[in-house]
Amino acid sequence: MTARPGKRLDDPTVTEPAAPVARRFVGVHDLRCVAVLLSGLLVFPLGSARADVASAPLQVSAQVLPHVRLLAADADADFLVTPADVERGYVDVQRHYQLRTNAPERVAVQIHPRVGLAEAIDIAGFDGPLRLLDSSLEVTAPERRELDLSFRLWLNPAVTPGTYPLPLQLAASVH
Repeated sequence: MTARPGKRLDDPTVTEPAAPVARRFVGVHDLRCVAVLLSGLLVFPLGSARADVASAPLQVSAQVLPHVRLLAADADADFLVTPADVERGYVDVQRHYQLRTNAPERVAVQIHPRVGLAEAIDIAGFDGPLRLLDSSLEVTAPERRELDLSFRLWLNPAVTPGTYPLPLQLAASVH
């Protein structure tokens, strides 16, 4: 084809005779390339779409460590010592606690005294009665999750009537 001014070479309206077709023999190398290409299409017909889908078994394990929390509904509440309590020598106080744990058979409750207000504290609400003096106690927590404890505080003779914080502290731990 020869170019004419104002006409494009790929213009379909050109009516000039086409260039003669050259014949070329297909070699063995060319046939191998075509065979590899066709076999690749047969093996991987979907191309990269196949690579998007994969599955494999996955095993997951987790270890949950034992934990415990001792919650006191009224732990910060002070209690009142009246003149009658001072004369009698003791005051009774009740407190409600909740144990939250994933290992109830391994929970211990520690009871620590605060020095000054009471000479001794009798504790009811565990499996048996307890007496707290000037050193800490540790008891196995009962199976139930709710603890209603009663404390009889044997007052120090120097205590005067007034409002006081509870002279002990409770904590829970997992053994």
